[in-house]
Amino acid sequence: MSSHSSIQEACFNVCCSSPFSSHSMTQKQEQEEEEELEFSVITPGASFLTKDIKFTSQESLPPLRTSFYDLITAFPDYLQTNQADHIRSTEYQNLSCSSRHVLLSHTSQQQPLFSYSQFRQLSGLNNSLFTLSSTQVSSGEEMLSLAREESQFQTRMRKRIMSFMNLEESEYDMILTQDRSSAFKILAELYSFKTNPNLLTVYNYEDEAVESMIRISEKKGVKPKSAEFSWPSTGIVSEKLKRTILRSKKRSKEDKRGLFVFPLQSLVTGASYSYSWMSLAQENQWHVLLDTSALGSKDMDTLGLSLFRPDFLICSFTEFLGHDDDDDLTGFGCLFVKKSSSQALSEEEAVTDPANLTVVKAEPNWIMLQNDETTLEDHNKASTSATEIEEDDKAIIEFRGLYHADSLGLILISRRLKSLTLWLVRALTCLKHPGSHQTETPLVKICGPKTRSDRGASVSFNVFDWQGEKVDPLMVERLAEREKVGLRCAYLQKIGSVGNKKRRDGESMSLRVSVVSVRLGFMTNFDDVFRVWGFVSRFLDADFVEKEKWRKKALEKEKKTNERRNSLRAF
Repeated sequence: MSSHSSIQEACFNVCCSSPFSSHSMTQKQEQEEEEELEFSVITPGASFLTKDIKFTSQESLPPLRTSFYDLITAFPDYLQTNQADHIRSTEYQNLSCSSRHVLLSHTSQQQPLFSYSQFRQLSGLNNSLFTLSSTQVSSGEEMLSLAREESQFQTRMRKRIMSFMNLEESEYDMILTQDRSSAFKILAELYSFKTNPNLLTVYNYEDEAVESMIRISEKKGVKPKSAEFSWPSTGIVSEKLKRTILRSKKRSKEDKRGLFVFPLQSLVTGASYSYSWMSLAQENQWHVLLDTSALGSKDMDTLGLSLFRPDFLICSFTEFLGHDDDDDLTGFGCLFVKKSSSQALSEEEAVTDPANLTVVKAEPNWIMLQNDETTLEDHNKASTSATEIEEDDKAIIEFRGLYHADSLGLILISRRLKSLTLWLVRALTCLKHPGSHQTETPLVKICGPKTRSDRGASVSFNVFDWQGEKVDPLMVERLAEREKVGLRCAYLQKIGSVGNKKRRDGESMSLRVSVVSVRLGFMTNFDDVFRVWGFVSRFLDADFVEKEKWRKKALEKEKKTNERRNSLRAF
């Protein structure tokens, strides 16, 4: 484990603060604390985003330059992160194009292995830098054995990824999967639920990968449990989760209680959770799976993970940052298994679907370039006469996307994302529908933490029209896609109902809430954030939504007409 003493001191209070203290807050107290903190993080008198400011139309928004000055006035530390802007301009030129964006949706938070310029240099005529070969395994032992059979390139890639993830090679095995969801499926199929019969998840949003694990466990006779979350902060209801961790039954003294699946942050709302939950689970005989998909690029360097070593980790990688969703690029998931916990992958478990036990191997698909002037034709000719050096060249290739995150470091990335996220939250809440001060209606309501300093880099919210009616988040997503703005519709779940209402069976009722979500990444800049603000402000114009409603109706009518015509032709 590498040493980061200054980082450890800075992170200890946030990472390891106990969520179990006697002063556990009520929902009302949480809301009051949010309101108190909401404006205190912005330097008093230094920002135009004060408590009384409001913008009632897109035209009333200040220009980009003025808004950027406001950002650096409120958060002067942001100027110390200009190294990220330099990397973006020289290595990720695709993000500067007007048709591209770097803001990530909640479904695609992946760390890039390469920079865009490096991808262009290496890809040649290929659409992807990797060729992934799939193998179906039948047991945990076979999976781990296959993972340990490596080419020179695979060894280098594993070492580089584990270094980036701050994991000891001697402590964990790394298994590549087709994607993040596949990693969850493999673990669900192989985990020994027979002897460790519980599954406990901590997600305040619907996640298909986690849902796949839940479905598999149910087929094996497990009754999955979930944490519950408060509203509107979307934080964990601590007492209920603590009770579930402590009281879930074990089969015998030698067995574990089950699998505790924990993400540290919400990928949708940005709510942060204490590392101490992992500690409590481990102390009470749970295996712990840490899902790192919501973490920032260097959050694995924090103190908490050096203290609480999870039994399993899941993450995912993509080739480069900022590609379109329909680009034919290769990414993969990673499942890390702690060697001392590998016995939890039981060979006695009945497999619900053999296709779920698919692992992959990555081999390079690129041509090494000698210089920038060399043509692709030259490369193709040279490749046949230089096979003897090709393996060495591919093995020592630099994973520049990982290097860029490493060079920026945890503190700089965290400082940058905190500044951008807090500014965006305040900017969104300053959008108001026209009206008197007493009757003004906010355009945006934040769902989740507002300006808490320990929040993550995801923001979820809903948009409301001038009558206070919620605008369908799916419509917001559709309009955002048209403008190339990275907003997505997501669904919050397990939200405790106001007043703690009960169902007929005595169980607490929980709410499901659709929201708009945006995720910021380590290459996000102020221009990206400003574009989101500008786009959302368009909903202050009532005609903007009405035009989209009429457009949708016209498309549906046209679709029905075409279907009718096609059915008549069939006769």
